[in-house]
Amino acid sequence: MDLTAARVLAHRAAVQGLHGGDLGVLALGVVDSPPKTGAAAIAVRDHRHDEPLVRVLSLRGAPHLHRPADLPGLRRQLRPRTTDQLAAWCGAYPTPDLEHVDLVVELMRREFPDETATKGELSGAISPHLPEVVSPHCPRCEVPHVIEGLFRLCTLLAGIELEPLGAKLAFRRPTDQLGPAASATPGGPAVGPPPAGPPADRPRDSGAVEPTLLRDYARFVGPFAKADAEKWLGAGPQDVWPELRPVAVEGRRLLAHDDVRDAPEPPAGLLLFPRDPYLLGPRWLVAEPEVAKRVWRPVGSPGALVVHGRVAGAWRYTFRGRTVTFHVEGWPKIKGSARTAVKDQADLLAGVWGADVLAADVVEW
Repeated sequence: MDLTAARVLAHRAAVQGLHGGDLGVLALGVVDSPPKTGAAAIAVRDHRHDEPLVRVLSLRGAPHLHRPADLPGLRRQLRPRTTDQLAAWCGAYPTPDLEHVDLVVELMRREFPDETATKGELSGAISPHLPEVVSPHCPRCEVPHVIEGLFRLCTLLAGIELEPLGAKLAFRRPTDQLGPAASATPGGPAVGPPPAGPPADRPRDSGAVEPTLLRDYARFVGPFAKADAEKWLGAGPQDVWPELRPVAVEGRRLLAHDDVRDAPEPPAGLLLFPRDPYLLGPRWLVAEPEVAKRVWRPVGSPGALVVHGRVAGAWRYTFRGRTVTFHVEGWPKIKGSARTAVKDQADLLAGVWGADVLAADVVEW
């Protein structure tokens, strides 16, 4: 069966809760960089959300919001099991032995310098205790320190969470308490860390871990290419995949885990950040190439203006006094239900960033 892009995107919007009230997509985590962009992604799906969430460095070493109960499984699946998977976290540096992951985790827990610590403080506390292969000389910093990607991965494995706000990364001292702690707001206390070392029920060399994250990706994104999923996961080549079957979308071959069901059209207008879960998967499904170039940039990507399911342009926002202004590409051309929906989105996001303090204004970019 040859599926249309419109049907795939309608399915994706429905399973991701963009018609309101369903946050199952939190199984993927939500990117939260800059801070509060994760809260915005949640609010466009359920503006009444008050479930406890934690902010950690997870997929690709980026700040994400996750449910506390999802963290143990996340750690199991992101822990490298092969040298190739560890190499994905080490960039251009030589890949250390897998045992060095446990060493970094142990040092982070033992040498954590205070109740909170910046990235530099935590790195500085552990790097002198590490062998050169894990803490090579950094030409940029002009000092030896733990490999950046490995550092980010090991904060997750050590049970270290991020402070919920702030432009710079700040970490909280890990706790030995296991199980979720009570919290009423996103960014609240996390579950405690796992012990250093591989999961007790699965030795590191016993084979692959159940690919729950990849199955969730397939479920919430719909038809995809393996390269898209591995780029999202950022954890090296995967040795086990969920059961997949080939499908054709607009004549192109993709893979699917579940059936693409009939669903209502996506919301008429959305203001999303460029790493919102709705925008995962093959980019050609959601945007024309010239639009994609304006929205997804190497540095400083603007937001994605989504009109009737597809990215139609970019948007940015500025604060002035008690007003947040949304600068939207092609705003005069957006009419009818899409115009109303975008205005509603602007009001919703203003509420996320400033509760009842901020008013929203939408203008042409």
